[in-house]
Amino acid sequence: MAIQTTSLESKLDSLEQKAEEYDTRTNTEEKVAQSEEDLKELNRALHKLKNSLDEFERQAGILTDVFGESLPKGASARDKVRSLTNTTQDDILDMIDGSSRSLSSHIDDVRTTREKVNNELRLINDRLKEIQRTKLSDASTAESIQKIVGEDPDAMDTISRYRSFLKSILNPNDSVSRLKSRWQGIEKGFENLDTDWDGFRRRHGLKEQTIEDLKTLSREGKVDLDDLSDESVNEMLDVPELRSTIKVSL
Repeated sequence: MAIQTTSLESKLDSLEQKAEEYDTRTNTEEKVAQSEEDLKELNRALHKLKNSLDEFERQAGILTDVFGESLPKGASARDKVRSLTNTTQDDILDMIDGSSRSLSSHIDDVRTTREKVNNELRLINDRLKEIQRTKLSDASTAESIQKIVGEDPDAMDTISRYRSFLKSILNPNDSVSRLKSRWQGIEKGFENLDTDWDGFRRRHGLKEQTIEDLKTLSREGKVDLDDLSDESVNEMLDVPELRSTIKVSL
């Protein structure tokens, strides 16, 4: 009877050992599968972060290098991004082994940093939109002045290129260095034009009312002589560019 008991206990021990080995193998397989999924997710998160950072660097370059502006206050995501993207294979292995912070925690860090990068990118693009609006308004003013001084083809082409460049800055195709080179040439040509009414007034010694009349003429294409003072008419005719383009109909 003692022999039978010993035999039974031996079988039970063997079954228990097999069960433990099965549990260990199952846990290991599950851990491997989970680690593989985490690694895939980490790679996806890092890829998205890299894309966001590339766009951030480009738009930051446009703001600072092309337009000479400072970055918005608080734009500090770059250092955090570098620390995440510099994670080594040994760091990853430590995370898988569980001897340091988990992979899922690292993935959360990557996602949080990407959100920060995207928030800072929005601040940069908001500033670029302000620059865009201001300078496009300047282009419209320059075009209005050209309408009353004869629409010189070279001047109109410069305005067109100026406007086209500004409309592209939120989603450009060129590198920052190429954009900077293009902008320097376009801006120089634009600055040689009459780009604002106040400058036009000072250059030709015109009164404010004459400028208002010229704005109306540019906007509507014509103005009744009865609506103009003798002083405005005389001032207009004293400007060579205006004298050659303004027509008087009786």
